[in-house]
Amino acid sequence: MGEDDLGWYVGGVPSFARMIDNMRRINESAVGGRWIVVPATRAWASVAYEQWFDEACSGTRSTLWQDDAVTFCVPERLAELGKGVDAQHAPIAGVILLDPNCIVHRGRGFGKRKSRIAHDRPQLIVNFRSKLAVGNWCPPLMVMSLHKAAAVSTQDISRVYGLDAMHFIDGATLSCGGIKKPTKQNPAKAGQITSPLVSH
Repeated sequence: MGEDDLGWYVGGVPSFARMIDNMRRINESAVGGRWIVVPATRAWASVAYEQWFDEACSGTRSTLWQDDAVTFCVPERLAELGKGVDAQHAPIAGVILLDPNCIVHRGRGFGKRKSRIAHDRPQLIVNFRSKLAVGNWCPPLMVMSLHKAAAVSTQDISRVYGLDAMHFIDGATLSCGGIKKPTKQNPAKAGQITSPLVSH
């Protein structure tokens, strides 16, 4: 998938909590390398952090953090994360955009003339993926949304992210392996990270 510029659109996921459960399953399986999980906004990043660690989050702690096989990072901090990534030594399995409302691809900027704000969120994701390219391979992109594929223009989405096409996956039936909830004996790891892609 990484060599063919194809992505996945996982539509119809029943809830954001279900998306986080699937990320937890990916983390538990720890297969294929590290997955970069990109919550669509800082608000969704805070919700993800609270659901992952079962604790409230304050400040920017929720915008960049990791567990064993996943790293959560908002689009605005991908460039910062990318500085510590060496795709040849710390394999990246792919990038998963958690976009419940399917809005990130439209975040290209707004306003006119002097008041124009260029906040190109899709380009931040494209730049991050291209920085991790090794030869013709680039980490595949998966977009997870509450909206079914029939309700969005997947052609527009794939074009904005520099993909030739997207495969469709039914989010209502998607399951990524077994799941283990954190316990007091085996807690999840919270807090800031120093070397973004080094597993503990």
